[in-house]
Amino acid sequence: METMISLERAWEIVSAKISPAGTEKVGLNEAYYRILAESVTSPIAMPPFDRSPLDGYAYAASPTDLTALALRQVSEIPAGTYPDREIAHGECAKIFTGAPIPAGANCVVRIEDTEAHEDQVLIQRPVLPGANIVRQGEEIQKGEIVLTPGSVLTPSAVGLLAALGVERVSVYRKPRIGILSTGSELMEVGKPLLPGKIYNSNTHTLQGLLLEAGCEVKVASFVPDRLPETMDTLRSLQDMDAVVTTGGASVGDYDLIREALVGIGCELLFWKLSLKPGTPVAVGVKENKLYFALSGNPAAAMITYELLVRPSLKKMAGRRDEVEVFPVRMAGSFSKSGKQRRFLRARAILRDGEIWADPNYAQGSGILRSMIGSDLLIDVPGGHGPVQAGEILSARWSHSEVRDI
Repeated sequence: METMISLERAWEIVSAKISPAGTEKVGLNEAYYRILAESVTSPIAMPPFDRSPLDGYAYAASPTDLTALALRQVSEIPAGTYPDREIAHGECAKIFTGAPIPAGANCVVRIEDTEAHEDQVLIQRPVLPGANIVRQGEEIQKGEIVLTPGSVLTPSAVGLLAALGVERVSVYRKPRIGILSTGSELMEVGKPLLPGKIYNSNTHTLQGLLLEAGCEVKVASFVPDRLPETMDTLRSLQDMDAVVTTGGASVGDYDLIREALVGIGCELLFWKLSLKPGTPVAVGVKENKLYFALSGNPAAAMITYELLVRPSLKKMAGRRDEVEVFPVRMAGSFSKSGKQRRFLRARAILRDGEIWADPNYAQGSGILRSMIGSDLLIDVPGGHGPVQAGEILSARWSHSEVRDI
């Protein structure tokens, strides 16, 4: 087991232990925000026929049409119908947006550029052959790959599948994640708070984060700082793909989670990350299932969830995207300095096309309120010294709070 390692080394160790969850076929109504497991090829061309992109008249144009044309309307083609006759020279068909181009016609003129009286149509501004026709397969060819593995099935992607007539798709199964909060000081919400106790917030926070990440969640009742109960509850979660615990990960006499993990047969991969807040993190593995033991301090637990657990869930779910790290300019200062790397919570502000980071409230590891409205994690290198307003640091998005900037 490695101790006091960097975040990058921790991810290297954890990532090597992760395999994507299994796959399943689902209908489109169940496909939203799932991760595609195999390529989708189009069974049809899009559009499936030459069609009109506007309301107008379809006719056979000639490159020599330089003056107004008088044509006879011989048919009308609404969207959803198929032309019943060929258009001959000197004829036209009134056509509507999305309708198929009739045989014999090679263009569509806008209705605004015509004048009609009964079946006589004056084309005031003739167009060239090919004008205003969306060709069959112009957007997508039959057999073309339209979505690749790892794609997130957003509403637009699902809409595309529906437009192509794809009824079911293969997606990665949602990761099944167990949650366990430990601590003799914890009480469940809804009961009168007793002296020396605090309400259990970590379970509720983690459940929301995991649901937002597209996981299926099993919540275990929190347990006091006693080894037998902790081990029994961990065993009850062994049918999960991974387990996330909070509390009991530090060095006190009642910090038992590492002993409990070893007791149920886990191999401990590492303990302690070289960063603040959230140093006391342990990760174990048993039968290819990961156990993440996070700090009991709410904000510290959320930060290490963002830095380590969320990327693991993405890989488990088949996502192909990686962590985005980008520069930000500090809109405020932070006076503390230290040897260890630190992640500051901050609010993103857009100023003249540049992202500024406003440090948010207090930065203590147990201050949950500081996460509300924070959508950035600012990476302050170890030994950096106090952070000054105006300096540029690296940052990554925090998904604990999602908002527009």
